[in-house]
Amino acid sequence: MRKSEKEFTEQNLFNIKKLFYDKLAMNEPPTVTRSDSSFYPPILYPSAPSAQTKKSMNKRKRYRKAIYIPVTAALSLCLVTGAAASVGIIDLSTVLHFLGADRIGILQPVHQVSEDQGIRMEVIGAVRDGDTTEIYVSLSDLTGHRIDDTLDVYDYRVTGGNANNAQIIHYDDANQTAIIRFLIQGKVSKNRITVQINTLMSGTSRQDGYNVQVDWKQLLQEKQNNSYQILERDRISGLGGTTDIQLETDPIPVLHQDVTNIPVSGIDWMHISNIGFVEGKLHIQINPNNEIGEYNHGYFYFTDEQGQKLDIPEYSVSYGHYMKDGVGYGGDYEEFVYDLSAVDNLDKLRIQGSFTSISEVVQGNWKTTFNLSQNALSKTGNIQLDANGGLQANVTLSPVGVTLTGEALSMIRMGGLSIEVHLKDGTKLTGESGFLQLDQDLIKWISPKTIPVNDVSYLLINGEKVTLQDR
Repeated sequence: MRKSEKEFTEQNLFNIKKLFYDKLAMNEPPTVTRSDSSFYPPILYPSAPSAQTKKSMNKRKRYRKAIYIPVTAALSLCLVTGAAASVGIIDLSTVLHFLGADRIGILQPVHQVSEDQGIRMEVIGAVRDGDTTEIYVSLSDLTGHRIDDTLDVYDYRVTGGNANNAQIIHYDDANQTAIIRFLIQGKVSKNRITVQINTLMSGTSRQDGYNVQVDWKQLLQEKQNNSYQILERDRISGLGGTTDIQLETDPIPVLHQDVTNIPVSGIDWMHISNIGFVEGKLHIQINPNNEIGEYNHGYFYFTDEQGQKLDIPEYSVSYGHYMKDGVGYGGDYEEFVYDLSAVDNLDKLRIQGSFTSISEVVQGNWKTTFNLSQNALSKTGNIQLDANGGLQANVTLSPVGVTLTGEALSMIRMGGLSIEVHLKDGTKLTGESGFLQLDQDLIKWISPKTIPVNDVSYLLINGEKVTLQDR
């Protein structure tokens, strides 16, 4: 082979590196941020490129003109690819083996890493299906045992979108690694995506059957005499459950704060700060009284004399701040409201509680930024979700799932929704789970399998047919 007359320069090497990373659908090499200067090798991932990546690279070669590279440049390219392999080019089928091959096939590999507080966050792969961004992230504890199968990503931010959800979908006990799926709903104006986590929680335990020791007989005697106040709008931080309250206009009555101090046996992070009837409904107000109370949560429920749990309509409102040792904390009072009008024998009711307690809270700064192009394939339709036409929803089908948007969708119970995706060949995908309430006017169904959008004939949602059109 004839030796090249041109000298191989640093610029040549830069161009080769750029070509390599462009072929991997990445516009920059992997970046690592960490709280110290030590280097941690990848924990989970083999070094070989995925079969999908190889296929994509081979396909691209068919349409390129031949490029002749001097021997020195070719050797340097081998060094570059070898170095890239050593930092862990992601084989998505190995890392996300619990997902179907069809879902893995639409994900773009990312491999962006951030380390802080001895915990390693890696963005593994992602897909954008129009208005929904699905991102898979691994979290590993390099120094302790703070990552477990109860992990909750409590405080996080992903750019683009107005509704977010973060959920653990797989846990590898051997490596103490959790895989988190982020769902971001909303149009993204740029291909640049940033994932940032500020607070992680683990060591979660949930228990039912906490007995609430209240004088039920006295509460019933005082039913018509309790005083209350109307909340100002700027004090309300949350409203949940089943209620017809219009937050913008309707008055929201709550009990006066800190009238009682009733402990709940076995729960040390809060107490009942007031309890009583307001306009015929029972209000139970709690006050988190230490730092961990900001993260723990729970609710009260009712049983009959035989211990059978009763289905009582309820909602909750969060508001205000709490004090401890003369210091104000930015937490909320929580007031649970129960409509007992349909209960015949109130004196036979028993109040119990179901509470989730957190043992580990880790605060830090895990942050990565990456490019993510859009998969714009989708179809649309509309549906009427109730008999009187009050619940109309727009429907969008994408490879990831189905999105419902419309007013008052927060009134729909997720457990009462079902869906069937009917394909042109007569087969269908079904789902009675996978629905997420991402916003009060937005519901997302995540399909267990990637949907071949162009092969879909129609949808059935709660038995109602949805005819689809190209977007």
